Amino acid sequence: MKNEAKIAVIVPAFNEELLIKKTIDSVPDFVEKIIVINDKSTDKTEEVVNNEKKLNSKIVLINHSKNKGVGASLISGYQKSIELEMDITVVMPGDAQALPDDFTNLVNPVLEGKADYSKGNRLNHKDVKSIMPRYRFVGNTFLSLFTKFASGYYTIMDPQMGYTAINNSTLKKIDLSKMIKRYGYPGQLLHFLNLVDAVVCDVDIIPHYGEEKSGLRVWNILPKLTFLLIGLFFKRVFKKLIFRDLSPAGISYLLSFITLFVAEPILLSRVLRVYEQDGFVPELTFIMLLVFFILFILFFFFGLLFDIQENKDLNFKIRIF
Repeated sequence: MKNEAKIAVIVPAFNEELLIKKTIDSVPDFVEKIIVINDKSTDKTEEVVNNEKKLNSKIVLINHSKNKGVGASLISGYQKSIELEMDITVVMPGDAQALPDDFTNLVNPVLEGKADYSKGNRLNHKDVKSIMPRYRFVGNTFLSLFTKFASGYYTIMDPQMGYTAINNSTLKKIDLSKMIKRYGYPGQLLHFLNLVDAVVCDVDIIPHYGEEKSGLRVWNILPKLTFLLIGLFFKRVFKKLIFRDLSPAGISYLLSFITLFVAEPILLSRVLRVYEQDGFVPELTFIMLLVFFILFILFFFFGLLFDIQENKDLNFKIRIF
């Protein structure tokens, strides 16, 4: 079946002179093209890749004129894969964290037409807590929760894992120019995929940390990613669940928003005004404030239940461990 589809591998790389050759060598032989995006590295990454090109005709090197970020590297790679008329595009980070042993398990759901997009999930591995740095495990778990709301894929975990595979026919439905150029693209890509009703698969993979040195500081970007994901949640609700489909989930979410952002502030301002004037709050006013807050919780809860139900056929898991 592998011969029936043309597979390209994207390798985004920034200052990966020590690991880029190892990453390229780990790509399976049946892959048609290896698209390396050198994001204006300041080390010998470009030189190493050019040396590899002399030995491997599958390698396509794209050099950015300035450092644009990992998201921008993926955009360049995806666009090149479409230009080369590939069928499936796999992303393998240039730091050799993506193990070749997981490649087939990751690609098969897309290759067999069961999913439009598949991504690795390290969090189910029994030794993940001893392999993955603790701060990354905690941060990743936290972001997984917000990504579920932002994307609508409620069974998906480990959203920041960059080992992924996508059907190029689905990729063409997404406006790549709107993708975030730096960190935050995984959750946003899932968000875009949900808007086109793409089926997403979570595949268990082996967590691996070796020689790579990440410049990413989780606690620095965690607040930014959290706000980004919250914004994507509201965009998904309004774009898909209200304006496009007007689904039960959208109606329930809308009522919860009206209750929280309109009714509650009006009542709260009245409570504060009365308290400033009279020194106490009438029982009826306080009860109304409490009732509307409870209504918000109920409307949001039902919106969530409907949301999960409406998206249940768009995501599934493949357990390996």
